[in-house]
Amino acid sequence: MGRKPTSLRDRDPSDPFRRVVELAQRARMILDVSTADLEAAETTLGPFDPTSWHFRNALHEAKRSWDRLRAEFGKATLEEALSEAPLTVLTLGAEGRDTPLAILIPIVGQTYRVQRVAGTELAPVQWRITRLTPPLDDGPYYACRLQDRSTQCDCAEWTYRIADENTRASCKHLAALTALGWI
Repeated sequence: MGRKPTSLRDRDPSDPFRRVVELAQRARMILDVSTADLEAAETTLGPFDPTSWHFRNALHEAKRSWDRLRAEFGKATLEEALSEAPLTVLTLGAEGRDTPLAILIPIVGQTYRVQRVAGTELAPVQWRITRLTPPLDDGPYYACRLQDRSTQCDCAEWTYRIADENTRASCKHLAALTALGWI
């Protein structure tokens, strides 16, 4: 009998914990997108516009779905699932376009928008990472793979903790991009 793959991404899609992680990550991203949609609609159109009401109902349904997941799997299991590396990606507006309008990934329970940035000779692979919902004052962050294959991020965790230690450790942004094979 073979050992289970160490990476959750490498496990069989029917693996129970992998399924919980995917469900939790998708549900969290949908909840965050619904929150952002309602906020944008209310800011632009006002709280009583029919579009705002539509997004308010969508947010209510997303919250109900989240509550059903919490009831089925438990709060601790969902928190553990959200702390896992991203298994799912939400791509918005890609149909009929060369590049999608937005690519969203879950990073430690929060939804982030990631955008590929043109690389340079020193840093050929670069990403801009922005948190989807408030507080928006953290970021955007820029994560990159340098020409020598090392990685860097300009978030506080990497700048103040990891860079000073001269280790091969990575911040949560680099860990998420690495898990997806993007950096």
